[in-house]
Amino acid sequence: MSMPEKRPPGKFLVAFDLQPISETWPPFSTERIWARKGTGPYQLVLENIPFFVRGLACGDVIRAKPDHERRELVFAGVVAHGGNSTIRLILRNGEESFQSRVLAILAEAGCEWEFSSVKSHLAVNIAPQADYMSLRSTLVSLIETGDLEVEEAYIAENHRPA
Repeated sequence: MSMPEKRPPGKFLVAFDLQPISETWPPFSTERIWARKGTGPYQLVLENIPFFVRGLACGDVIRAKPDHERRELVFAGVVAHGGNSTIRLILRNGEESFQSRVLAILAEAGCEWEFSSVKSHLAVNIAPQADYMSLRSTLVSLIETGDLEVEEAYIAENHRPA
């Protein structure tokens, strides 16, 4: 009987140490994100949307270094941003229809998302070609109603106002 692989072929888990914002947030001291091999030594390309790490997005090229004490790869810096942006949403309105509405807005904007273990917390990837300013305007209207919280964890240059 063969043992299952601990990681998918060509993928690496990279540890990102998190800075506490408050006594309870983030709820972890480290976030681990899947990445694939980049073109240079110790360069990796992020494959997941960060839930807690700030300043990075899916598709960014990073450097990682082996930490032999921890027995894992640890984030060592950004090589290049890939043009994606990361925002995070907390759905304050727990109604299923509200969640469906938000997901439809994200889908229409061409976004991808992942839910955390808490179904009201989403990490959202905004593709380089997306009209983020239009999406942001729509999200702000939902913030004003108290139904939604948004964190702009990383906004790429191409998504910033001119």
